[in-house]
Amino acid sequence: MKSDNLKYVSLALLLALGGSEQSCQSDARTSTRIPPVIKKGKAEWQNDALLSLTELINRGIDSDVNYFKRARIYFDREQYSEALDDINESIYEQDNVSEYFLLRGKINRELNKIDNALEDAQRAEALQQSSPELYVLLADILQAKNRFGEAAGYLNQALKMAPYDGSAYYVKGVLQARQGDSLASLSSLNYAMNVNPRLLRAYEQGTLINLKLKNTAEALAINERALKRFPERASLFFGRGEILNALAKPDTALIYYQKAVAIQPDYDEALNQLATVAIGLRNYPAAIPALKVLLRKKPQSKEINNMLGYAYEKSGELDIAKTYYTTALTIAPGDQDARYGMYRIRKIESEGLYPSYYPEGEADQGYKLLDTARVKINIIQPRGTTNIRVDSSRKAKIE
Repeated sequence: MKSDNLKYVSLALLLALGGSEQSCQSDARTSTRIPPVIKKGKAEWQNDALLSLTELINRGIDSDVNYFKRARIYFDREQYSEALDDINESIYEQDNVSEYFLLRGKINRELNKIDNALEDAQRAEALQQSSPELYVLLADILQAKNRFGEAAGYLNQALKMAPYDGSAYYVKGVLQARQGDSLASLSSLNYAMNVNPRLLRAYEQGTLINLKLKNTAEALAINERALKRFPERASLFFGRGEILNALAKPDTALIYYQKAVAIQPDYDEALNQLATVAIGLRNYPAAIPALKVLLRKKPQSKEINNMLGYAYEKSGELDIAKTYYTTALTIAPGDQDARYGMYRIRKIESEGLYPSYYPEGEADQGYKLLDTARVKINIIQPRGTTNIRVDSSRKAKIE
């Protein structure tokens, strides 16, 4: 009897254990008990962080700190205008935090506001900021202002504190290039690109130096690497156009100049090169829009007025061309390009106004044949030789 009871108890336990194991497997399959761990990508994490920070800012919780955190995310995403707005709010609320001024200096450097960036970096230094990040920023700003001695001093401090920092090697490469050591400069810039692949200016400088050295293959390779990482950067498309122009491929170069302008419509260098190359290729319709944008920025430029006049002249729009040549002459009355342009237009406009001097059919020949049957030609006789007596006093005979 007892053995039968034990059998029933063990059977009940086995059934219970089996049922619980089955329920656990069911829960694991349907993820009802323990939620799965989801790894978020950087972009997704940043989006969530921006939403949370925006909510905290709207509620007025630690506004200066949260503005600063949001500005750092915008800076990392290269949204520099948004980052500048946020860091200005942080500094407005707390104007004695060195990290705030350091970040604003970095943002202004990326926006190419060199003077503002220097002021912020110096303020951060005055507030006892002594990080390699600050010293690299100061070195970068000072080399951009051609203050190379001061830049080298800050760079040395940065390298002592962070000897493998990619940004520091970028500044080192720029300083070496300014000193004429191109090979050392390229070595430093390549290191900077490998350590910090998001350092855009390192790619731009590397491309520029290789172009100057006529290493077009290396310049093209660096440009391709940069475009893979920064596919929407106008400066990189402009750089590709410069490389192709150096390779004597103006047709393809024109396409990349147009891409650069499409991304950044006010890109002066790209607009100028687009117009110049298009005129060289006689693609005047492509040159005219670019020149008009440049003229809006510099209405008193005789060069741009002359280029527009020439483009319209070659397009057959002579009246429009005359207005631009006239403007160029108003700006510079003795300008030869404008005067020659007006001369060519007047010459075209005067064709057919005056009858030809020669009868019809003879004007095309450009000369008339002499009718020898009606004109008598006297043959010129050679001159004779006259002998004059010898001058006994000078003992010379004159003939």
